[in-house]
Amino acid sequence: MSKKRAAFRHVPTDLWFVEELAGETPPSFAAMQRLYRLASDLFALLPWQVLDESQLIVIRDSGSNELCYCSVMGALGEVYSMHAYIGAEGFRTFRKLEAEAIDPGEFFATTRSVYVEFVPRAELQPPDRKLLAALHHPKDCGYASPIFRAIRPGFHPWFVSAEEARMLAECIAAVTVVCTAVASQKNLNFWKEAETYPMVKWVEKIEPGFQVNLVKSPVPPEPPIPPLHVDEECLRRLLDKDYPIRGKMELDYIFGGIPIGKKNERKSCASIALAVDADTGMIYATEVIDARVPCGEALSRVFLKAIQSSRALPTEVPVRSPKLKESLDQIMRSFGVKLHVARRLPAADQARAHLLEFLSGDS
Repeated sequence: MSKKRAAFRHVPTDLWFVEELAGETPPSFAAMQRLYRLASDLFALLPWQVLDESQLIVIRDSGSNELCYCSVMGALGEVYSMHAYIGAEGFRTFRKLEAEAIDPGEFFATTRSVYVEFVPRAELQPPDRKLLAALHHPKDCGYASPIFRAIRPGFHPWFVSAEEARMLAECIAAVTVVCTAVASQKNLNFWKEAETYPMVKWVEKIEPGFQVNLVKSPVPPEPPIPPLHVDEECLRRLLDKDYPIRGKMELDYIFGGIPIGKKNERKSCASIALAVDADTGMIYATEVIDARVPCGEALSRVFLKAIQSSRALPTEVPVRSPKLKESLDQIMRSFGVKLHVARRLPAADQARAHLLEFLSGDS
């Protein structure tokens, strides 16, 4: 009697990144063909020799109706890519990057982006190699190899879903339109006025099928601080205690860039909230949390844990930023604790260094 064949899950050959995008809608081969063709056309223009990365190109995504702010990187000869930052938060993130006012951990915790990057063949992951082989991408002709990625808030870059592939294709096409125009007309400058950018709009009924208009797009203001979600029962119990008041407690939040997740799944970013005794450097409480949890909420958790473990209330609590102070103000008022912004948190800095060293495996 012949052995029964092992059961296997049928995967449509028309879909790509199926295993990596489990539970999501993966892109079709036709969508990836289109992306590859558009990326090849863009690479042929050498856009980093035509555009500066600050010269943004705007497009309104046809699916989500959100604005995408597209930037070409490569003028410094280190990374060759086109990033599209999605929505108001994406635009703010780009401006922080430009001002060097954001670290990698915070970038991954807050960014929504899709991008194509042209990398050496040695940097390709197995799914990229498989896709490019199916697309007949040249192996030995010195051609840079395109990879297509999406960044979601709280996650590291990962393969594009069907919707992200569509959005990225629209953005690459828009950048190609503007780059071609600038390259062919030497005196053309869409960025003469501050905060003004070319916006590409697809129009089917006219030739050549698009319009380019200038739009004024200032950086949107920061959103309001979200209300804290505090364990009310825990808060009530602690307020009922007659704890002594002594010492200073530093509260700190670390945007962690360390990837967490299985081999073939989207890697999340874990962040760390901690409460440290300012005099002794002893860590009262620490919590590894999802980077998408608001910073103030994470710090309120470790603050309450620190009170429970130390059985005392601090006289004062310094934090690093006015934004953190604003988010924690109400809970500190309820305990009568002085809250202020400090330029340096020496005890927290030392604890931060030890924790990051441990998590990175360098200890």
